[in-house]
Formats: sequence, C-alpha cells, structure tokens
Amino acid sequence: MHKLACPKCHEPLIQIGNSYKCVKGHCYDIAKSKYLNLLLNPDKATNNPGDSKESLIARKAYLTNGYYDIILNNVIDCIKRYRKGNKLNILDLGCGEGYYTCGLNKVFNQDTIYGLDISKEAINMATKYTKDVYWLVGNSKNLPFLNHSLDFITALFTVVNQDELKRTLKNEGYIIHVTANPNHLIEIKELIYDKIKVKSDKYIRLDFETIESYDLVHLIHIDNREDALNLLKMTPHYYHIKKERRNVLDTLEKLSVTIDIKITIYHI
Repeated sequence: MHKLACPKCHEPLIQIGNSYKCVKGHCYDIAKSKYLNLLLNPDKATNNPGDSKESLIARKAYLTNGYYDIILNNVIDCIKRYRKGNKLNILDLGCGEGYYTCGLNKVFNQDTIYGLDISKEAINMATKYTKDVYWLVGNSKNLPFLNHSLDFITALFTVVNQDELKRTLKNEGYIIHVTANPNHLIEIKELIYDKIKVKSDKYIRLDFETIESYDLVHLIHIDNREDALNLLKMTPHYYHIKKERRNVLDTLEKLSVTIDIKITIYHI
C-alpha cells in the first residue's frame, strides 16, 4: 500500500483509474510514461526547475557504465544493516534520472520504492528504467507523503528539508545522506579552476541523531573521452569553466578521478 499524500492538504491519495485523488477533491493525473506530477506551482521557482536536459543525459550515460556503483552499493548495504523485518517504504529524494533508485528497486523489490525529483524531465527519463517504482515530480520542501510513513529516505548529493524529513519519516526511521567531501573529483577541479575553494560542510549536516558516519574514498579510471566529458557535464563544474580554460576539454582522452564522499546515517 503506497503512502502518497496530496501536496495541497496532505490527505491520503487514492488511485481512481488514471488519476490520484484525495477526499478534498484535489486530482492528479498519471502521465503517459507512468509518473505522477505532484509539484505545485508555488513550489517551483521556474517553469522547468532542476537539472538541465544536457546534464541529465550525461549523468545517465555516465552512471550506467558503473563508475559510481560503489556509492550505490554502500547505500544498499546501509539499508540492509538497519532495516527491520517489515516491508519497507523507501524514498530516494532528489533521484534525478533514476539510476540509484532503479538500483535500490532491483535489490529491495519486495519493498515499496519511490523516486522523487523536482525536474519533470528527470522523472520522465527515470520511467525508462522501470515502471515498478513510484516516480514522482515534487519538491523536497513539500514532500507528497503521509506523516510518519517512510522507513528510509536516501539523499544522494541533493538538497533536503529537515522539517519535511522529520514529518514524513516513521519513528525509528533512517536518513542515508551522501555528501561530497572537499577532495571529491579534485582532479576535475584542478583542471578548470585557478584556485580551489574549500567550503565547510557544517551547513549540510543535519540536526538529527547520527548513528553512523564514514568517508568513502575510491579512485576511478576513465579511459575514454566520452565518459570523461559526461562526468564533467553532470557536475556544476562544467558550467563554471572560464573561456580561457575551455581548452581543457580537448585533453580529456583519459582521466583518473577521486570519489571522496561522506555517508551519514541519521536516526529519527
């Protein structure tokens, strides 16, 4: 049984034919590609919020070649480590084009998996992986879920809203938060920036009980230009390259880059 709620009133949503409706009469149609748009106009700053289509295409091409599977597998291990025996409701928050969500669904196929992103383009791409996930367009500041209904929320390189995490997670629920350390993709930063700024991560730490936190450092080797360019295009760094540095794009025949991330498990 799904745990979807109306984003306008947070009453339960019930599927009726090709639509979802709440008791107050709010109605949301299922798109042809089988996703549900639960993003309200007041919850978006532009007509097309989220990552660009170019970035999403690059991300899908890069991730499907397995370079970041070590991250996915660590998240899967975390869920296995802390799950209870009951059937789970797992939300992949800020899921983008759905690669990690699909990976979760393959392992936890007896559980209920949701993938949510603010980008309609991203969710439409995600439906191409599988229809066995509740693919949702929505905002992290107004999650379309019932109060205290989710067992796990995974948040990989994405913005979260603490109040909404607390509202939607069950008591004894878990957040698996994946964030970049200063040396993440350091080789790319060295290619395109004159000076690398090191930012404090204190503003992305969440105010919940931390039950586990560890760094994952891994060197990956990319041996072709296409994958190297796709990695660059799926990051914000690509869009910050100065004109005088554009020539570095011609040097990307091979590339070794460092994955350096922090995985934190919070408990509600």
